Amino acid sequence: MKSITFFTALLLLANLSSLQAQTTNVWKGGFPGHETDWNQNRNWSLGKTPDVFDRVIIQDVSTSTLKYPVVTEGEIDVLSLEIQAGASLTLLRSARILTDEFVCKGTCNGCERRVLVESTEATTTALRQ
Repeated sequence: MKSITFFTALLLLANLSSLQAQTTNVWKGGFPGHETDWNQNRNWSLGKTPDVFDRVIIQDVSTSTLKYPVVTEGEIDVLSLEIQAGASLTLLRSARILTDEFVCKGTCNGCERRVLVESTEATTTALRQ
């Protein structure tokens, strides 16, 4: 009976781990006093700053908050980063983003040397567009 309980607990833990994998976190922006702050939890759809398990989407907020993210410093590691058409992201000099996938259909200020794509060469072509 104990082995069944242990096995059940292992299955539960495995399922919880997979639930964390690959969540989508969408930029909302506009939280008072921190309107463009990447590190402000309330600027994100999941109520938390993106991490290595998140697919990050910077959406066009021109009809809502009008505030796009600015990363002022530090290194951010996310699963993927997509900047949609009409949207924008700004990385200041002491900031960089590590990701496995980068798609930019909008504007990315400072991304030329500060977004590092850690996957296949095919994915890095999105950075050059």
